[in-house]
Amino acid sequence: MMETLFILLLIFAILFIIFAIEYEGNPFWNLVSIVLSSVLWFILALSVMQIERPYEMYNATSGNIETGYHVFTSPVSPFITYIFVGMGIITMIYLVAMVYDRYMEYRD
Repeated sequence: MMETLFILLLIFAILFIIFAIEYEGNPFWNLVSIVLSSVLWFILALSVMQIERPYEMYNATSGNIETGYHVFTSPVSPFITYIFVGMGIITMIYLVAMVYDRYMEYRD
């Protein structure tokens, strides 16, 4: 379940970048898309280090069903974190450039 949520957040972050590029003429949707995209990239960067997967098991000694967590930690996760943080920084730079461009356009 958690890995599915991670993949969905990744797809939404990519889609918001595509929407920001597509709606570049519309300042509202461009701004909303790029802000949501940058937030999602930073959330993905924070969540890639460890992914927990819950499971249930039957304890034969006590006769109860117990819940445990299996933790997936990848040896390449710091590098994937750098990629996601880099995408977040790139979207923030695009956001600042877009806002500055709009400000200079309305100022003149």
